[in-house]
Amino acid sequence: MRVLLRLVLLGSIVTTAGPVRALAQPAPSPAVDPAKAKVAKQYVDAGLAAQNSGDYDTAIVFYSKAYQLVPHPVLLFNMAQAHRLAGRIEKALALYAKYLEEDPNGPQAQTARDIVADEARKADEARKADEARKAEAARKADEAQRAQEREASRAVEQKRAAEATEAQERAEQAPGRNLRLSGMTVGAVGVVSLGLGVGFGLHARSLSGELSKPGATYDPAKVDAGNRANTVAITGLVGGTVLVAAGATLYWLGSSQGKHQEGVALAPMVSDRLAGFVVAGTLP
Repeated sequence: MRVLLRLVLLGSIVTTAGPVRALAQPAPSPAVDPAKAKVAKQYVDAGLAAQNSGDYDTAIVFYSKAYQLVPHPVLLFNMAQAHRLAGRIEKALALYAKYLEEDPNGPQAQTARDIVADEARKADEARKADEARKAEAARKADEAQRAQEREASRAVEQKRAAEATEAQERAEQAPGRNLRLSGMTVGAVGVVSLGLGVGFGLHARSLSGELSKPGATYDPAKVDAGNRANTVAITGLVGGTVLVAAGATLYWLGSSQGKHQEGVALAPMVSDRLAGFVVAGTLP
């Protein structure tokens, strides 16, 4: 390429009387001013030197100046090469296209076509790679979202399980607590009954003492009152004793409900000789 361009420009300088022909067109172009051709050659030499040293921007400047003086298609190819090497692919492709338009059968036409095709292939590969990266990122984001949803679901299940366990423990503890409360209530009623029995017993004893004093007259009202007080005293003492015993039993059963008790039943029992409660239960 460098030799060709130099030959073209040198040929323009040597044959100053003859026209410079565009390679894509058989018709002759206007005559080139020898002074412009000489300066253009100097620009081209400076551009080639800058390009070889890696200073592509400076090379493009010199090629552009040369092209302004002598608009030969090869200079378009040179500028395209410099832009491509500098990483400006879009500008390079535009210049390759312009070069092929002006000189489709030129000495660098096939090279330009190969470069354009190669860049198109690279662009397609880059596009596919970018799509693959986006798809992979979307897949990972979806997996992360699913993992968060699973973690949230597990947390909800664990919370529900804990609440169910707590509710079950409260339910298991409730019968024992109820039995203890029942035992204390029954025991309290029994203590009151005992107190009433003792009180009426003392009253019956007092009435009996009054009737048994020497010289005391028979008083049917006091006799009836003493009998009633004695009956109430016996009932209170017996019933209170039974109730206190039943309350103590219920409290004990309630305390041991969680460890040993499986089923407890409390039922009243009344007969002509006995009144009280029956406590029935099953133990493992």
